[in-house]
Amino acid sequence: MAAPHRRAALVALSGALFAYGATLLTAQQGAADVAPLLAKAAVAGTAVASCRGELRVGHPDDVAVAVSEGGAGGRYLAVMDGTAYELSPFSGKPELSCYTVREADRLTAEIAKSDTINGRVTAEWDGTVVCGVIEPAVAVCWQYAPERKGFVRIGGWTT
Repeated sequence: MAAPHRRAALVALSGALFAYGATLLTAQQGAADVAPLLAKAAVAGTAVASCRGELRVGHPDDVAVAVSEGGAGGRYLAVMDGTAYELSPFSGKPELSCYTVREADRLTAEIAKSDTINGRVTAEWDGTVVCGVIEPAVAVCWQYAPERKGFVRIGGWTT
């Protein structure tokens, strides 16, 4: 578990992002509406967090989801047109966020101001940026790369 002051810094950063209008969804904000999408993509497990965005430009129904397979942890996936793309496994409680490119730029600016958070997020394309905490004190961000027809890591941060 992250030290209390580091956890507080991450919470403060998330609060600052809300001020910019970041589209954050957590496990408490419901992921049940993605269950049919997971079934269509033949994904086992339970959705415990999700966020929607244009992971691919022009596709507003794309979704990023944290799937629990029992116990602590699970995996982050992107689900698009009935296909699931593995982003990363995670341990502990999922923290999943979707950002527009502008919000991702603001996130990097907020990280740069922090004395306790290190990292950056560099959006390479126009689609939504997906970020998830993969283990305590470590977050990773991905974006869909059209030329690769898959997701690539574009940054992250540590606390």
